[in-house]
Amino acid sequence: MKYVRPVDFDAAEITGDKGYQGKILYSGETCVLIASQEPAGARGPENHVHPSDQLYFVTQGEVTIKLGKDVHKAAADSAIFIPAGVPHHNWNEGSETEVHLEVIAPGSVGIQPMLTFAESDDAHGLPYAVLTPSGDQTMSLEGGMTVTPLVGPGQDSTNALIYIGGLPAGAAGPSLHTHKFDQFYLVLEGLLGVQVGLKEFTVGPQHLVVLPAGVPHRQWNAGADAERHLTIIAPPPPELTETDADGEPWDFSVELRAVEHTTRVAP
Repeated sequence: MKYVRPVDFDAAEITGDKGYQGKILYSGETCVLIASQEPAGARGPENHVHPSDQLYFVTQGEVTIKLGKDVHKAAADSAIFIPAGVPHHNWNEGSETEVHLEVIAPGSVGIQPMLTFAESDDAHGLPYAVLTPSGDQTMSLEGGMTVTPLVGPGQDSTNALIYIGGLPAGAAGPSLHTHKFDQFYLVLEGLLGVQVGLKEFTVGPQHLVVLPAGVPHRQWNAGADAERHLTIIAPPPPELTETDADGEPWDFSVELRAVEHTTRVAP
C-alpha cells in the first residue's frame, strides 16, 4: 500500500477539453478520489449523473458548476455535494487554472458505469449543496487541532464526509489510534507529520495520505508554519466512539458534530 501519493497531473489518466485532466489518486470499495485540473476555458464532462454521491473540494481557482437547472460558483476552500442522480456539469470561466478534489462514494458500483450522460436537467428534488465555510464554524480540539466543517450529515451525505483540519505550529492530533472507516488527508498548506503503522512521513501540499480502516495512525504539524489539510472519511461512522491503538476509546463526536453544523444550499 502506498500511503502517500502526489497529485501529479503529468501522470493523469483522464484527459478532456482544452487541457482538462483527471488524476485517480485512490480507488476502493468505499470511495474513488480524483484530482481534477481545468485550465481557463476548459470544461469537464458534459451534463451527466453518477450512481454514487459525489463531493468536490476546490483547492485552486474557481469552478462554475450547473446542478440540475441552477448554476453556482465555488472558489478555493469551498465544497460541493452532488447526490447520486443529480445531473451536473462543471467548467472554468476564470483566467486562473482551477483544481479540485472529487470524492465519489461509495466507490464500488458493480457493473454500473461510473458516469452516464444525462439529457434532462431534473434534479428530482435531491439536496445538492454548495458550501463555503466561515471562521465562526471552526472548532478547536484538544491538542490544538482545529476542524472547519464542509460536507456531512447536515447535507444528507451518508457515504462520505469532509472537513478542513488545521494544526498550528507545535500542535498534534489524537495519539496513535485506528478507525473502522477509511480516512484520507489532502495536505493544503504547511507540512503534515503522519505515522502510519510503524512508518513516519513528512507530507507537503498537494499530496494525499491514505489511511485504510484498521491501520494505526497519528498526525502532527511537522513544520514551523501552520498546517491545513482536507480530511475525507468514507463512510461516516455510525458510532461516535473509536478505539486507539491500545484499545482505549476516544471520543470522535466533536469532529462529527462540527461537520453537522453547515449551511445547505438546495434546489
